[in-house]
Amino acid sequence: MDYGRRSLADALASQYVAGTLRSRARARFEALLPSHPALQEAVREWQDRLMPLTGVLPPQSPPAHVWQG
Repeated sequence: MDYGRRSLADALASQYVAGTLRSRARARFEALLPSHPALQEAVREWQDRLMPLTGVLPPQSPPAHVWQG
C-alpha cells in the first residue's frame, strides 16, 4: 500500500484517532507510524480536529447496568 497517498493516510488516521480501527489493524497502523511521515501528519491533523470536541461536554460515567451486559 502507498501510505504516502493522502486519501489513504487520511482515511486510516481518521479511524485511528476516532478509535474505530480493530485491534489488528490498530496494531499494524501503530507499527507503521514511526516510518511514515504522511501517516504522522494525518494523525496530528485529525487530533487537532477532534480534540476540541473533548471539552464540549463534561465527562460522565455510564450507568452500572451498561457493564452488566
